[in-house]
Amino acid sequence: MGLFDMTKPNGTGFARIPNKQNYTNQDLLNKLSAVKVTFGTPVMGSIGDYEAVLYEHVSLKYDLFVRVDGKNIIAGKIGSEGVSSVHAAADFTVGTYMGYKDENQSDADHAVDELAEVLVSLENGEDITESRVSASMKTSTGRALEFYMKQKAVSLKPKFDMFDENQNVVYHVEGDVTRLNYSIRKDGVEAVRLKKKAIVVPPEYVICVGGKDIGKIKKKIKLTSPELKGTLNGQDFHIEGNLMGSDFDIKVGSLTIGRIDTSSQVVNDEYRVMVFDESYKDIMAAVTIICDDVVDAERKWQS
Repeated sequence: MGLFDMTKPNGTGFARIPNKQNYTNQDLLNKLSAVKVTFGTPVMGSIGDYEAVLYEHVSLKYDLFVRVDGKNIIAGKIGSEGVSSVHAAADFTVGTYMGYKDENQSDADHAVDELAEVLVSLENGEDITESRVSASMKTSTGRALEFYMKQKAVSLKPKFDMFDENQNVVYHVEGDVTRLNYSIRKDGVEAVRLKKKAIVVPPEYVICVGGKDIGKIKKKIKLTSPELKGTLNGQDFHIEGNLMGSDFDIKVGSLTIGRIDTSSQVVNDEYRVMVFDESYKDIMAAVTIICDDVVDAERKWQS
């Protein structure tokens, strides 16, 4: 597989899976049509001279393709109709070398991740009807809930507002001068408290609700993507970032409860928070602070 295992693309927007079942493109269309995913339904189409299965408009800018390529199946994002390949390539270059993605690129990359996981299951002979991400979706709308966090101007005490797409404040966050304790408040009442242990390497975080510690998580030392592992209410808790540290998947047990991506890194960080399981909405607010802290630490280490 080389340096990176492309069967688990982790936000790179491209995947390569060995075709152990000797699927044809028609086989792929038939198999994938029976699997529910979060980004649409497949159709047969083409990319240039190559026949391919397509998921159209997985975001405003991108389609997703999958096709047989020799002994492998390859999948990736391509520019949607009206979006040139040059534009798509420019987006990829910026995302790869500057650590920045817009929401369209992030959505497409995560769609590739989700599809790759489905393809691996199919190649392993598993009988699946729904992707893991789709099975995780437990909201009143049936779609991911979204809110945003933007850092306020630099001050002695860190402050963040988390707001919806209409700029209504959902959470207000204030940290102390040590930047070790954060109070996450909803409607003026503390919903979650986040604590970071002092002078601990690698860093450790504690999530507290109602005065009770319900989650503990610790950063792993890795040379590539940032990763944190721990427990939440007795279950395995896992935060995994992509190679650039700009996208994070949040998992409890085997299910993905949400996703956090950086929608802007120009002046102050702005994060988009996607909640797949509504019961974890408050927890996702705390996890956003953790991801922001991890990103800040990675930048300081690299500078």
